[in-house]
Amino acid sequence: MANRFREELMAETRSYAQSTPHAEGSTLDCSLGTNPYGFPAGVEQALQEFDCRRLFSYPHGNEARAAIVKYWEDYAFIEPENIVQTDGSISALYLLCNILARPGARVVGFLPTFTDMVEYARVMGMNYVGIATRREEGFRRNVDRLIEAVDKDTSLVYIDNPCNPTGESLPLEEISRVLEKCEQLGVYTIVDEAYADFLPREESAVTLGPSFHHMISVRTFSKGYGLAGLRAGYIISNQELIRYLNKVSNPYMMSELSRVLAAAALQSPEHAVAHAADFAAVKQAIREAGEDVISMAATDDRVPICLLTHKDPVVDLQARLLLGDVLTCHGADFEPLEQNSVRLRIPPAEDAPRVIAAIRAAR
Repeated sequence: MANRFREELMAETRSYAQSTPHAEGSTLDCSLGTNPYGFPAGVEQALQEFDCRRLFSYPHGNEARAAIVKYWEDYAFIEPENIVQTDGSISALYLLCNILARPGARVVGFLPTFTDMVEYARVMGMNYVGIATRREEGFRRNVDRLIEAVDKDTSLVYIDNPCNPTGESLPLEEISRVLEKCEQLGVYTIVDEAYADFLPREESAVTLGPSFHHMISVRTFSKGYGLAGLRAGYIISNQELIRYLNKVSNPYMMSELSRVLAAAALQSPEHAVAHAADFAAVKQAIREAGEDVISMAATDDRVPICLLTHKDPVVDLQARLLLGDVLTCHGADFEPLEQNSVRLRIPPAEDAPRVIAAIRAAR
């Protein structure tokens, strides 16, 4: 019998979310990207006050959409028609690939980057053109190299900002340069801001939206607002693109409960940025602990993820850190990194000594 599945589905794919084991017993979980300080207190109050009878019906609540508009009102003009609600930012990326994918379409983006976006683009038959960063440059992203790769045959540009796995953030001036090139060519650019809530809103690409028709902002409540289990996110873009997205989207994205709790989270915009100094202090301590053996890639110290690389390429750094009861994401799950790298999620300050000790032992 002939194979009825698309050929792209036959290839092996990476996913650190699926390959990272669960932390067992006393192991300190520094793997998947969440806010180590949890969610705002108002979320728990909203949960306690939630009328469970609302779960009898399909989700129609407008709380989240209205809260998103208000959240951005001092930074960018957004109408409800500029928003698509999604089940986290990963669903947003899947939706966008769905409407922008064509066989052989070129997606230009940096490497390493968010693994699932690269893999899903390929599953959809798109050709991901990766602009590799260099270890000798601290894995810094070179915007000039990205812009040079964008041409009239490019279908989509993808930038996660801050970068997953390094935590590096590009300033708006650099993002604007990419957007200007894409605007000239009519190429859509996804700015995936999954970790951007850890930075002030004025640094978000959302503020550039009115100037660039072809910009797409993707946001989530999983990171800065500590609600990874809620599965809530959203897309902001021009209303034409939003209409196309609505044609392929589930109209009931984000459950009724998710809409209420996401809206409650946005009432505490200070929550996601409150521990920037703690993250910076722990990152500096990690740098010092690694000495000249385990190095940290270029990163924004306010963002609670970082990329660590052992100078010996045969070292399995995830395994070594696990001997110290610290779980991280394996570097090999981020193309083109290998086993001597890990992505580490910064722990709360009280757990930092355990991470420092594990890094010293892993040298």
